[in-house]
This record gives sequence, structure tokens and C-alpha cells, in this order.
Amino acid sequence: MKSVLFAVLAASALATSAAQAGPGSEFAAFAEAIGETARARAREAAQRPAAPARPLDIEDPLSFELEQFSLEAMLMSRRIDEAGGPLDLRCIFRGMSADASARLDALNAAETAAEQAHIYTDLADLMADASEIAPAVDSDTDLSDVTLPASCPAVSGG
Repeated sequence: MKSVLFAVLAASALATSAAQAGPGSEFAAFAEAIGETARARAREAAQRPAAPARPLDIEDPLSFELEQFSLEAMLMSRRIDEAGGPLDLRCIFRGMSADASARLDALNAAETAAEQAHIYTDLADLMADASEIAPAVDSDTDLSDVTLPASCPAVSGG
């Protein structure tokens, strides 16, 4: 009987957790996976700093994922805007979209592996920020301590 009760409680907890997962949580998981790839590539590129950079092939999964991240971040910003969500959150997602796209371009324009290592590290940091901030879309998380990108207008009084 106890094992049946435990199984029912566990299934209920999993269902509740899955029901609470929303677009922000899914985006966070996507960003986290990209961040892991970027960290691994940063380590690899740092081991050969003077070597010529390796531009990303159009078929490289990371190239596709960064383009997808940029698109999804912009869509997240628009969804927040349409829902009348907070200006700071909308702006953060727009900034992440632009930043990911710019870093993809920078990876392809880099001349040395050392340059790419820095860009990959910056990408990993961006993805860490995204995975931390994105779940706020699914809740009423206070983001007042988050530093807005320079491209965001000042928010006065909310």
C-alpha cells in the first residue's frame, strides 16, 4: 500500500512539475545545452591559441542552434510584449537575441583560435544568463537586480 501511495505521489509531483514548465523553462534548458557546447569549444580552441580560427560550417549544429536561440529569444520578447509583460524582461530577450547573432558573426570573422575561445566563453556566459533569466517568463520572479543591456531604455517606475 505504501509503495502504491508513493508511486501516486511521485507521479503527481512529476505531473505538477511538467505542468509548471513553460516556454521560459524550455528556453532555459535550450540555452543551457548551447552553453555546454560553447564551453567545450572554448576549452578546445584555447588549447591551440595561435592556430587559425575555424569558421562554423553552415551545417554545424551550433550555428543552427545559435540562429534558433536568436529567433526564439526575439519571439519570447514579442510574447512578453503582447501579454503586457515587464519592459525589462522584453528588453533582456531582445538583447540576448541580438547578442547571440553578433557572436555567431564574430565566431566566423575571428582570425585565431584564441579569438574564438574568447567568443565561445562569452557565448557560454550569455547562455548561463539566459538559463537563469528565462524561467522568469513562467512566473512572477523579481528581476530588479538584473542589469539591463545598454540597448534597453531606462525603466522609470515600472
